[in-house]
Amino acid sequence: MPELSKDTNEKMLLNGVWDVRDFGTVGDGRHKDTQAIQSTINACSASGGGVVRIASGTYLSGTLYLADNIELRIECGAMIIASPERCDYNADDKYPENTAFAKEHVSGAHLIVAYKTINTSITGHGTIDGNSKVFVDICSEDATHSYRWKESSFIQRGWRPGQMIFFCKCRNVTVRDVTLLNAPYWTLFFFGCETVKASALTITNPAMTREGDGIDIDCCRGAVVSDCIIRTGDDCITLRGNCGLLGEDKPCEDVVVTNCVLSTPCNAFRIGVGDGIVRNCVISNIVIDEARTGINIVCNYMGLFPHGVRIENISISNVVMNVVMPANIDCGEGTDAPAGLHDIILSDFRVTADAGFFIGGSPDLPATGIRLRNWDMTLRGGADNDEFIRTGVPLPYPVGGNIGVGDRPALPCAVFAAYADDLIIENMILRWGELRKAWCYGLSFRHVKGLKIEGGSIRQPLPGIGAAIHVQQCDDVCVRGVRAARGTATFFLAEDMPQGAKICCVGNDLREAVTAFDPQLIPLLIDKMGNLTSSK
Repeated sequence: MPELSKDTNEKMLLNGVWDVRDFGTVGDGRHKDTQAIQSTINACSASGGGVVRIASGTYLSGTLYLADNIELRIECGAMIIASPERCDYNADDKYPENTAFAKEHVSGAHLIVAYKTINTSITGHGTIDGNSKVFVDICSEDATHSYRWKESSFIQRGWRPGQMIFFCKCRNVTVRDVTLLNAPYWTLFFFGCETVKASALTITNPAMTREGDGIDIDCCRGAVVSDCIIRTGDDCITLRGNCGLLGEDKPCEDVVVTNCVLSTPCNAFRIGVGDGIVRNCVISNIVIDEARTGINIVCNYMGLFPHGVRIENISISNVVMNVVMPANIDCGEGTDAPAGLHDIILSDFRVTADAGFFIGGSPDLPATGIRLRNWDMTLRGGADNDEFIRTGVPLPYPVGGNIGVGDRPALPCAVFAAYADDLIIENMILRWGELRKAWCYGLSFRHVKGLKIEGGSIRQPLPGIGAAIHVQQCDDVCVRGVRAARGTATFFLAEDMPQGAKICCVGNDLREAVTAFDPQLIPLLIDKMGNLTSSK
């Protein structure tokens, strides 16, 4: 490190701005600037904190450690690019909370780390580049792979770093305005933090990046993500409750995500993972312009955890999406109390999709208090494989959903719900585009108790077959104020209903339905007043 002149040192102390060039950075993208940048951070920290300025240039670097009261300001025209060499990074066991996931063939190395810091930020209009091309094989065809769907991921050459930017157990964290590119694994990870702000970020990874998440929020309290554009090879934004890795019971709670544009061949949002709690979260004003799955809420993914995450009091609203599958809301395999799905509201959605989606729990742990409000959904495509029409939808349901790619089946309906209590669907409008053959119902329900469908316009997918609403082994069902859209065959079909089941069907406009009620349903109707039916 060069020795600073007295004037330079006094100027830095006076202005609170410490320039990495004064500490010997080269900034040519070839010579390593790790030591010089770290020396700048250390000097700034020793003075009580301030701004570490990264001016225009390309800075090749290994792990950088941030500190209390440090703002790492990466200015327009400046780029920090990750070193390809393992020796330039932190050890896997640097911190107790640091984990290298061997199954994912990833190390515990990070490009930027903040550990138990206070008032730490990364700002500016510059770029942080994870340099993924040195860790995986990328060809021109792969690099332009669709964010809607991918058959495979890049082949890894050897080692690769873990989360590119890692904030662990920090307070008062800000990341804003920067561009984050080409992370070889997760991009931006907040773990066990309090008071987090991530705003105006542009995050871009190639679609074929394996586990290439955008922003991961795990066991954090008071986090706000806003005004971000995220295009990634895996989940764009995750809310996780993996407190086992954190080493303490800490819920992921009080999180707001708003005003974001997302694209991914995986999940735009993934909520779940771990054995903790995710609660009190609001997601709003989202455009998902290309993705496989819009919203994936799963308590226990593939039974990897002893009981899974308790997910409760989640509100998602004002969403426009063009996806393969809109959502998957599922307890998952091996989920047990205290985990479960409770009080989740998805409202004001405008959806174009190729496959229907699942909502549900299990016989011992039903999903409770799920609400869909003001959905305008256009479905097209589907599957040629009609297995689910012939044999029924399998339960337990796969946590990744069924999207009908290749010769695989897809759901025969827009929404399928099973093992749910107190399920409400309000003002759903179903529209059907050009379809393949494996469709049968508009909405289908099995083992649902306390089902309310109110308002909206619904019909079955294909002419002359199936039904707009299909119930099986359900009880306490109310359908009110729904319009049977033109082309409806049977409006309401019931099968294998339990003894004493109660169904209320009132105030619906059924004039366009060829058959209003399936004959098996009529004895179960405790109220059918005010329905408008055809005089034909």
